[in-house]
Amino acid sequence: MRDLVREVVAEHAAHELPLVDSLRTLDDDRVVRTLAGGGQKREPLGFGYAEVSALVTPVVWLVLDQAARRTVDRATEGLLARGRAGVRRLLRRAPGAPNRTLIALDPVELALVRTRIVEQATERGVDRREAEALADSVVARIATAAAADEDRPETPGTGS
Repeated sequence: MRDLVREVVAEHAAHELPLVDSLRTLDDDRVVRTLAGGGQKREPLGFGYAEVSALVTPVVWLVLDQAARRTVDRATEGLLARGRAGVRRLLRRAPGAPNRTLIALDPVELALVRTRIVEQATERGVDRREAEALADSVVARIATAAAADEDRPETPGTGS
């Protein structure tokens, strides 16, 4: 997900790359709090003026974070339905949460991601056409990544 955000920002708002690179050093929850403004009173901005003027980075990162959370929630619900006790044991032993990743999204989910990016970007003052181009770029990258992953099935026990 982080690489996808960086690619899209590089294409649509290269001036925001220092912000993206700074955020990539943080865990996902802290990034979301910072970009959503949830930790403004307790946490210093830490990134200066670029964070205030960023339009593309928060839109793309926050929408993709929501999509990743939904796919993880859906996958977790499926696992829980198949074996609640075993999953609970695994979750108790699990180390800190890894960075979120996007798994393949179906066409309805891709359309939802596109809609949310357009909505969020226009709310932040991005021109409608630019917002749609941004959303199309994100959706194309997600679909392309999913197609590439299907061509390269993951071998059990590897973390590709």
